[in-house]
Amino acid sequence: MKRLPYIIMLAVFILAGCKTNENNYRQAYEAAVAQRSEESGVDSTIYTRMRNRARTSDLVVGNDSLPMRAEYIGYTEDGGATRETVKKYNVVVGQFKQVFNARQMRKRLITSGYDSTFIVHTREPLYYVVTATCSTPEEALAAFKKVKSDKNLVLRSPVPFILRPAHFRR
Repeated sequence: MKRLPYIIMLAVFILAGCKTNENNYRQAYEAAVAQRSEESGVDSTIYTRMRNRARTSDLVVGNDSLPMRAEYIGYTEDGGATRETVKKYNVVVGQFKQVFNARQMRKRLITSGYDSTFIVHTREPLYYVVTATCSTPEEALAAFKKVKSDKNLVLRSPVPFILRPAHFRR
């Protein structure tokens, strides 16, 4: 029984030392910021790792160089594409985290004259809105230039780019 007061005092001492306060939160925040800056701005989330795994390169066609990504894709329900219709080079003009937004952009593009627009998705999932699917790099270059010169399209980085489905790399 003589140990009980010592155990209670030890518990009070431990609990008093573990109180959270603004200073503790500030130190933890500063440590996290320092760690993030040490990682050269690379976020360690699973989504960022998946994006970084997407093979990014340039597609060289004549004197032109187009940004190209190779990724595994899936075919979104009501997206307008199937494995049989998607070709080797695809011009991406929209990238969304929600399928609703991708569908809205697809509808707008179809009414604007891009009749072959469709949606595919990645594993993350990211939903890509594609305006053209092409068999050759030359066709992809022409479609890419058409999209870039269309003043009605509002394109935000990283689009447009050429998407090459990973199953075509074999």
